[in-house]
Parts: sequence; structure tokens; C-alpha cells
Amino acid sequence: MRSSDLVGSGDPLFVFIDESGNFDFSEKGTRHFVLSAHITQTPLECGAGLSALTYEFLSRGLIAEVPFHATSNTVGTRNRFIGELCATAHSCRVISMVVDKWRITEELRAPPALLAYLGARLVEELEKTFRIRDEIVVLLFDTALTATRRAAVLRQLKGKLKSSARTFRVLFRPVKHDVNGQIADHYAWATFRASETKDDSWVRRLPGPHQIHLLK
Repeated sequence: MRSSDLVGSGDPLFVFIDESGNFDFSEKGTRHFVLSAHITQTPLECGAGLSALTYEFLSRGLIAEVPFHATSNTVGTRNRFIGELCATAHSCRVISMVVDKWRITEELRAPPALLAYLGARLVEELEKTFRIRDEIVVLLFDTALTATRRAAVLRQLKGKLKSSARTFRVLFRPVKHDVNGQIADHYAWATFRASETKDDSWVRRLPGPHQIHLLK
């Protein structure tokens, strides 16, 4: 997919962000932390198949399977979910950032600092990969953090974005409210699984383009 396929229309660029791993920085916590971003200018089109699947599941009484959440869904539901994702040729993509928590510096060993760092790295990749011009870029983080931590992430990330000439909106919205956020959830889960347990069977099944960056 060419970068020009995704930007240049003047429509907002939506970046749906979710993470996998935990914020326990001791050896008892997960070794890896993953932030994945589903990037699209056509969220209605990207989410159409998954919205239809949601209503199918509701009509069958499968309330425990929706909203879609990779860690709690059955294997069968994950298979159906993947089947409704955009084809490789579609103008959307995913970027995943992987951090080895045992190797990061002390200053990043706090949830707001780590998320702000990953958010800033994500923005760098967006500006490097896509020819973003006048489009508004909407960064949508999940609301798993407490209000205090969300405020800290917002404060730190906005400070890093001041140097950009682009217009960014940094918002917090529950992943469960939008199937596009649930796409980010599945990529984050699959990428985390590949990093943490070396089981890459799920991440290999997810359609591309999917960039995975191992951060040091």
C-alpha cells in the first residue's frame, strides 16, 4: 500500500490505540508491553464487517463474546473476528510498538511515562510513514488508566507534540465502544503473545500492512 492511499484527502486520520501486557515493572510482571495502533481514514468502512458480526452474535445470544476482546474471546470468535478484518489491499494499516520492560530506563517505569513515550514514538512513525499534511490526527487511547494517570499521559504527550506542525487530538475512549478499537486490541494481544511466549501463530494470521517495532 502506498502512503498516498491513506492521506491527502483532507479527512481526519483516526488512530485507535490499545495495549497488551501490564504495568508491573518487577520480575513478577509481564516482560513485554505492547502498544498497537489501527490507523484509518475510513473507520466506518473498516468496522462494517465487525459491526455486522456484533449484531449477529447478539441475535444468537452470544452476549459474553461481545464487545470483542482477544484475551477473553473463544478461539472460534477470534477466527470469525479475523475473517471480518480489512483485506491486505485496503487503505488502513497497523503499527505495533514492543518494549522489553526489563531493559527500559528508570524514567519510563511508570504507566504515564511509558504510554507518553510510546505515543510520541507512534507519532514519529506516523509522520515518517505517511505524508500527513492538513489532516487532523485523532489519537484515541483506551480508558483503562485512572483519571489521574490519563491526565499525566495527556500532559506529557501534549508537551512532546508541540514540536509538530500537525494538528493532533489526544482523546481517551473505551475500546469496547468501537470495533476499530477492538481491532487494535487484537493486534496488541497477538503481538504481545508472539513477544512474550514466542507463539506467533495469531500475529501471522492477521492481515497487513502491520509494522512491528522493537524499541530499546
